[in-house]
Amino acid sequence: MWSTQLRRAAWVASLTFALTTTAAAQEPGGPSDQAPIQARPGGPESTPRTTQELPVTKGTRLVVSNNAGEVTVQSWDRDAVKIEASHSERESVDVQTADQTMRIRTRAARGPAGLVDYRLTVPRWMPVNLSGTYLEATIEGTTAEVTVETVQGNVRVAGGSGAVSARSVMGTIVVDKASGRVQARSVNEGIRLSNVSGDVVAETTNGDIVIDTAQTTSLEASTVNGDITFNGTMRDSGAYRLTTHSGDVRIGLGGAANATVFVRTFQGDFSSDFPIQLPEGQSGRSGSKRFNFTLGNGSARIEVQSFNGDIHLGRKSVTSADEERQQRRNRRGIEAPPRPPSPPSPPASPKPPAPKPPPPPPLPDSGIQ
Repeated sequence: MWSTQLRRAAWVASLTFALTTTAAAQEPGGPSDQAPIQARPGGPESTPRTTQELPVTKGTRLVVSNNAGEVTVQSWDRDAVKIEASHSERESVDVQTADQTMRIRTRAARGPAGLVDYRLTVPRWMPVNLSGTYLEATIEGTTAEVTVETVQGNVRVAGGSGAVSARSVMGTIVVDKASGRVQARSVNEGIRLSNVSGDVVAETTNGDIVIDTAQTTSLEASTVNGDITFNGTMRDSGAYRLTTHSGDVRIGLGGAANATVFVRTFQGDFSSDFPIQLPEGQSGRSGSKRFNFTLGNGSARIEVQSFNGDIHLGRKSVTSADEERQQRRNRRGIEAPPRPPSPPSPPASPKPPAPKPPPPPPLPDSGIQ
């Protein structure tokens, strides 16, 4: 009896498998046959739900707290703040002004607030302070102080003077045309500063640092896993320190003629556009090196250090490692001969017939005539 039931169960299972395989092989309109669906930008809260304009007096500071979403700040010549916010029905925008500070916060009817996108237009003279956890920040056109702090989000600042500070843990930082004291700090992404002037601090752990067209009197650039590239003007009596653990350091002096340069590397090469005679026992490819030399009267102090990377000192400007790799790829693309046309693909073979279900096992003889 048990053997009969087992044979019947096996026959049912094999029949089910065969029918399923046949249906899957013959079912039209699978994922591979469907044409791609064109997506459009925007979301359910793309249209501003909150819009208001408030007058402000000079000396007022803007403080925005947004846990998650994008905040874009633009500038104009009016003494007023225009607020446009896109959010769902359960969120609202709370604006309070006291002690020369305008505070903008997001409130939810219940639970934590969701994604809210702000578009703010502020006077050029107005200091701006943005903070949030999942915050994407963009600030353009301001001539005042800027402070941005986020955990997971990118930061882009164009302008700012006096004190410009941008911090992110899981986001890239881009600062352009800022002056005064510029601080950019990240942990797991890169930093790019351009057209900055004054005192500059750029620090990250896993990322490259690129500083281009800078006019600095004090520079502190450091990373652990990444390259450092500097192009700019190093002024007399300035202090500059560029350090990395696993990466290259490339410095373009921008024609600076007066500097004392300190170089230290453990497992990297040293090269320079200047004719430098290294101390006895050290060479450009000798591994561990520690030396210094003087250009002109040596008034500026430049310290360069890399544990596992190369150091290059350029007379005027240098290119970053990424730019060199891109240039090599472009040259290979130009020099590479055109590929011959691929041969036509062979005709598709016909699909094999669907397997037939096995015949049912014979029923046991009951002994009844």
